[in-house]
Amino acid sequence: MWYNSRMEIDNFDIFKSHLTFREKTDRYIVHIMRRPKDLKDLPEMAAIGANEHQRFLRTYFIDSLEYLDRKTPAIKELCVTNHARAYILPQVRNNFECLLSLGEKVLETIRLGNWSVKPEHLLRSAYCEYHKSRDKKWILDLDDDEMNEYKFQINFGGNSFEVKKWTVDGVLEMVRDNLASCGKSPDEAYVIKTKSGYHIVTSPFNREKAMNECNRIYEGVKSFVVDKVWTGPGEYELKHKKLVGWLHEDGLSLLYYNDGGK
Repeated sequence: MWYNSRMEIDNFDIFKSHLTFREKTDRYIVHIMRRPKDLKDLPEMAAIGANEHQRFLRTYFIDSLEYLDRKTPAIKELCVTNHARAYILPQVRNNFECLLSLGEKVLETIRLGNWSVKPEHLLRSAYCEYHKSRDKKWILDLDDDEMNEYKFQINFGGNSFEVKKWTVDGVLEMVRDNLASCGKSPDEAYVIKTKSGYHIVTSPFNREKAMNECNRIYEGVKSFVVDKVWTGPGEYELKHKKLVGWLHEDGLSLLYYNDGGK
């Protein structure tokens, strides 16, 4: 379907106010990625092979705010012309450690005789896999249709079932309270708009304590009771659903998106 409205999400200024460059080896990674879900309504992309729909188009290794400012117009243009998105790793990388990882990957590739590996894949893997960081960041991925918390408790007087609808502001307040209880500044958590919801980028906090307030603060997939259905006099059947936790201890967040009014 074609429409004239334009959807643009520009998070450059928000991220720039939180990026910290303290050492010469500091690097933030920006990926230009094209995703199939952004191409499904574009007839001109039908002739392109499916493997070309999901692609890393370009990776930038940001070493200063000035460098990011210089590259911002090019990043935006690549996104618009290729129907792509720009993502950033908000957890700073150490260039020296990443280069050591790259060297190890190259040697391992040679040892295994894996000649089909593309050099850019090794480079991207070395910088984007999990690394220790002087400024570690977590991401809470809050999609608009995945904001429910489900609680089912077995009590002496019977079973209780509760569904709580969280808001982005409510989750942000909870995260900031947990940061404060850890002796950290509440300002270390901030909100990023995404296409389907929001990300909360935050410094780490006490995850176990936070889960007592909201059981969606976990990483991965878990099964929860999401409903209790009456099946007859005094009989109920519990319905389970696998839910994805909001927490990502290391991951990408949206820097820029523009659908070009497609």
